[in-house]
Amino acid sequence: MITRSLLSALLLSSFAAASAFAQDAPASSGSPTAAASAQTTVPKLHIVWDCGECEHNDKVPPLIEQAYAEEAQEHSATVSDTEIAEVAITDIRQRPPGVRVMFGVMAGRDRLALRIRYRDRDHEVKDTSSNIIQGLNSLSASVGRKAYAQLSATPEP
Repeated sequence: MITRSLLSALLLSSFAAASAFAQDAPASSGSPTAAASAQTTVPKLHIVWDCGECEHNDKVPPLIEQAYAEEAQEHSATVSDTEIAEVAITDIRQRPPGVRVMFGVMAGRDRLALRIRYRDRDHEVKDTSSNIIQGLNSLSASVGRKAYAQLSATPEP
């Protein structure tokens, strides 16, 4: 009983100390770096198919856009409504899910490649996967994150 009371008192006092410390800490939103990163804007993606006779998968463009937007949000950036990056899917290969699970790496690799044109610069983003569990959804998300990395590093005009 005494041990439980002491433990409760100790937890309560540490919580009160942490709350007092948090109140004394300066607000991070007033710092210049936080304000600058909050104003970062990346272009919206306009995705088209440009892979010749490849098999189109209509779920890929929205998955790329979603991962791109989530990566922007994670880095306190906003996706512009007015600036647009032209994105072309130049290569795609998807292993059939059953074959992927049964044969894994022996079934080959999924692959996805993009060509991005933004501010008169061309970027190439691509990735491959031979994972048994994760398929094209994971690969699309990876390429979306890489697209964010490329476009967020593009200097201002």
